[in-house]
This record gives sequence, C-alpha cells and structure tokens, in this order.
Amino acid sequence: MTCLRRLSCLLTLTLLASCAAPGGLGSPAAQVERLEIVSRGPAFDGKVFDDAGAYEKIVAVAHMRIDPRHPANRAIVDLDKAPTTGGWVKYDTDVIVLRPRDPARASRVLLLDIPNRGGKLALQMVNEAGASDTGNGFLMRRGHTLAWIGWQGDIAIAANGDVAGTAFPIARADGQPITGQSVEEKIFDDIKPTGVIDLAYPAASTGQAGAVLSVRAHATAAPSILPASAWHYASPTRIEITRPRGFDAGAVYQFQYEAVDPVVMGLGMAALRDVASHLKSGLTDGAGQPNPLADIKPDVTLAMGVSQSGRFLRDLIWQGFNADPRGGKVFDGAMPLIAGSRKSFVNRRFGRPERYSTQHLNHWSYGDQFPFSYAVTTDPVSGATDGIFARCQANASCPKLMHVDSSTEFWQGRASLVVSDGAGKDIPLPAGVRAYLMASTQHMTANRATVGVCKWTNNTAQQGPAVRVLLDHLVAWAHGGKEPPDSRYPRIGNAMLVAPQRDAVGFPDLRALGVSYPEGLNELTVVDYAGLPPKPAADKRYQVLVPMADVDGHDIAGIRLPDVEVPLATYAGWNLRRGGFAEGQLCGLNGLSVPLAALPRPGDPRRALSQRYPTRLEYAKAVALAARALRDQGLLLDEDVDRFIERAKVEQRVGPQIP
Repeated sequence: MTCLRRLSCLLTLTLLASCAAPGGLGSPAAQVERLEIVSRGPAFDGKVFDDAGAYEKIVAVAHMRIDPRHPANRAIVDLDKAPTTGGWVKYDTDVIVLRPRDPARASRVLLLDIPNRGGKLALQMVNEAGASDTGNGFLMRRGHTLAWIGWQGDIAIAANGDVAGTAFPIARADGQPITGQSVEEKIFDDIKPTGVIDLAYPAASTGQAGAVLSVRAHATAAPSILPASAWHYASPTRIEITRPRGFDAGAVYQFQYEAVDPVVMGLGMAALRDVASHLKSGLTDGAGQPNPLADIKPDVTLAMGVSQSGRFLRDLIWQGFNADPRGGKVFDGAMPLIAGSRKSFVNRRFGRPERYSTQHLNHWSYGDQFPFSYAVTTDPVSGATDGIFARCQANASCPKLMHVDSSTEFWQGRASLVVSDGAGKDIPLPAGVRAYLMASTQHMTANRATVGVCKWTNNTAQQGPAVRVLLDHLVAWAHGGKEPPDSRYPRIGNAMLVAPQRDAVGFPDLRALGVSYPEGLNELTVVDYAGLPPKPAADKRYQVLVPMADVDGHDIAGIRLPDVEVPLATYAGWNLRRGGFAEGQLCGLNGLSVPLAALPRPGDPRRALSQRYPTRLEYAKAVALAARALRDQGLLLDEDVDRFIERAKVEQRVGPQIP
C-alpha cells in the first residue's frame, strides 16, 4: 500500500478502522467493515412531528470484525476460540435507525434502545405505542434519533426493520466442538399429559446417558427425578416428555444435559459498543461508505434498556464495555428500566440471554449475583469488593445513569440490593447515579403468558409519564450537566425499606376480600454457579426488602403518579398464582389491582370511593392537584398533567362508578 493510499485510509475510515494488522501497533479493537444499507425511506407514512418534521427509517446490517487479542476484547468469553480470518473474528448484526429527515431539525441526541428479544420497547414504554404506530409521538416530537443494534446471539439476522438479530460465531477448541452442561427449565401452565422442551443448544448426543429430567412443585421444593421412559429426544434441540401424575400445571420441569457448540454470546456487548461508536462518529465505514448519521453527528448518546435489556445494560457497564477502546465513553447517559438488581446471563459459555431469575421459574439462573449496587462496596456474604461502576470509575467512562424500577422489581428482582448491602445497611449511590421507583406499578404491561394463571386482576397503574419526564432530565444531565431531581427510591434509613411481611410493610388486611399477602416469598440465596445445576447455599442469604406501604397498600416512596396518589384501586407490584398452577407462588412479572368499593363494605379497611370523592368533580380536582404538584417537583411534564386531568373528567379507570 502506498503512503498516499495509507494516508487516505486513515482519513476516511471510521474511528474504529485502521490499516494496522490485528494485535499490532495501533491496532483497533474492532472495525465496522461495511454498514450494508438494506433499505432507506420515509417512516410512519410520512407523518410530521411538530418542529422535528418527518422521519425516515434505515434498515442495515453491520458487517463487523473484532481483534480477539486486543485488551478491550479479552473479557469476551470464548472470543479466542472463535474462527478467524486474517486474525480477525467476523460477525454480523442488525441495525435499525429512525431519524429526522431534515438534519437541521434533529435534536442531535442519539438514543439507543437496546432491543429486548429483538424488539423495540422504547416506543412502547415512552411513546405508549402499539406494534405499528407512533403512540403519542414523544420521542419523535423531541427530534431524537433512535437506533436498535442486535446483541442477542440466539436471535437470527432479520434485516427487516422489525427485529434486531445477530450472526455470531460458534466457539471451537483447536477446531474441535466444545461441549458442556446446560440446563433448561419450563412451566407448562396447562393440563395436557405430554409436553415438549426446546433446547437452546444442541445436545452433544441424543442418547439419554448423562441427561436428567426432574420436576418439582415449586422452585425450592425437592425435585423428583423422572425415569428415562418419561422422555426422549425428538431432535438434538427438543425433548418430548410424558408428564407425571401428582404435579399440577404450574410445576417446574428441569432438564440437564450435555450441550455442544456454544455461541460467543459476549460479542453482544462488543456489538453495542462498536456499532454505537461508529454511528455517533459520523464517519465512513471500512469500505468508505457514508455514515447514515454523518449530517446529524449526535453530540450526546444515550442507552435505554427495558427489562431484559436493562439487565444487559447494567452488565455491559459492569464488564467495562462503556469504555471506548480509543478513550472516553460510548454512552454519555444510561437508563436501565425495570431491571432490579440483576445483571445478565450473556458473557458466559453456553450463555442464555433470554433467561432471568424469578421466585418460581429459573430461580437460580445466572445473573443474580454480587455486585448488585452501582457503588463499589464489600459483599457481606463473600467479602468480595466490587460494584457496577467499579471499572468505569477507574477509567472515567461512567455514564450519567438513571436506574428506574417498578414495584415488581422489589419482589422478583431483589431491587432493594441496588441501594442496600443485603445485611441491613444502606449503600450511597455514586454522584452520577439517580434511582427512581415508579411507585406501585407492575413490570410493564401484564404478562400474557401468565395472566390466566394469576389470582387477581393485573395492575393498570401508568408508568409512561414517569419515564418521559426522566428521559428529558437524562438528556439535560448528560448533555449539559443539569442536575435531575433527587432520587426517589426507598431506603432503610428512612424506614421505607422493610421486611416483606404484611405487618412490616403496612399493607391493608384484605383477606376478607380473598386477597392474601405473599409472606416469605422474597429471598436471595447465594448460589454457586461453577457447576450445573447451580447449587444454593441455604445458610448464605442476602436480606431482601420491599417498600413500605400506606393505608391503601401503595408504596410511600418513589414517584407516585396520580393513579396511585388519587387511587381508584389498590395497586401492587406482585400477584399470586391460582389453584392448580402452583398456587401461592409469585405470578410472573404481574402486579394486581383491587378496586376500591363504591360504598363502605364489611372487611375492607380502605376508605370507599364515596368517602374520598363525593362527586366526580372532586375526583378530577384531586387528580389535577396531584399532577400539578408532581410537575412543580420536575416529575411530570405539562402534556401529561393535561392528559391526567382530561382523563379524570371523562372516565373512571378502575372500579365502580363514583357517585
């Protein structure tokens, strides 16, 4: 290569590109070899969004290469065992971009919505949009550029603009297949006599030797080992079973087997790091093709992760992938939403990105281990010292971060460990972190897979207004350093975090209405993940707490939106499974709603609607006062104040009609 050509290369390739050989002097950690544009055209049928104008949608596939010997990549499990071409590991990932067509009307904020199982949850959480609409259009009216980058190694490349998948390599040991133990769990929630369990990784052999199928009534019950006659391989990736008598529809089936061909799942962290860095750079790719954001060139980049992707975002920061290998941060701001204290089961051999621990299913799944908090602390159980921000504080790559949870995360995600040490002491949050509880809300919308097995109606209290105002604050914080409102999260020190018993919480006694409290279901046992199945140590537990409640059963701490502050029902972040479906266990990620009575009734300690709101006008006034108070505290947008007031005037959302 001539000197002139080499100079041209250095000037035109992306910030991730280089002409040096992998591992050599000045070698990049990774390179976007080519951002293949699959389609580009008007979005939302050309709809115009206020000052931001119309949007366009770009669907692309990023063809990537990564240097397995670069220090920035050595933490990726099995990357050194992936096949290489010229010393580089190659992979592909989907990229989807929504951006203002006119760059002059763009906010210059790039918001990466980390895909959840390949999907776009920011549009649902922030815009309150359905699958094919823009909802209230909030993100577009702000002029933000949105991007989705595939990271989940078990979702295939789609290149369709709807799903963001990947094509990651399979690890090999000296060219030979790698095997290892893998575990599947399943709850059928039906009464069929047979069932199937699909395997994430192929079985190394379809012989039954070494494989174990067991069933238990609930997560912590003793397992019953099923005989070989109760199951068989239908294929290397599926077993068919005959379900035993004596267990109901909510029983937990666990299958442990020898798997083969682990995907290099940890590449998902590099994919977000490197593709996001490329997009925000505005520079050309390795093939000299224009960057689709070259004319916008964002000056602030945020990452939002909802649920699964919120856990992944916490993990990505903890494992050091918010550090750009060239220096600085990848994401200036981050918002893990409804993630609790968990991380992800990604950057491990035979990783399972879709899996997460709950009280009833996958109870001991990896990702529920120290550290839990952003602050660097000493674990009272193991004595280890660590924190989600440990690595980024060491190299100044920490984003401004807002941790936002629903009430469900305190029950199913041990959220109290975000701000407490598991031994009864509060942990201060770092200066660049805020934590907010969306009081008495559930984990997004009702889980359709479990709603039919829950005892009570799901929680309908809103979350979108809180997410919208916090996102505006995060933009201002990451962009110009404007401090957001103080954290609104329960603490031990102010008695807002308490033991998960009804009397300690102060939850009203609703047993006369058939509503029992989930006593003793919130715990976290230390687990040894070195072998499979995981081995819990019953004598090593963290103290897991839940928010204090008011007389109506609502979380006292947190952002109490008008649904909660001026209630028509009791809303909680937990629900229980009904009879025949592992009765009494926590029901998925569902909350509950218990309507307030129109008139006083025996056995109900809560004030009736007639005692709270003598007329519908009184109800509307109370909603208006609550909404405006939140606005004055910087916790509700004017547009959402108006929405709450208008809704209060015309409808009663839950429960009987107000007299």
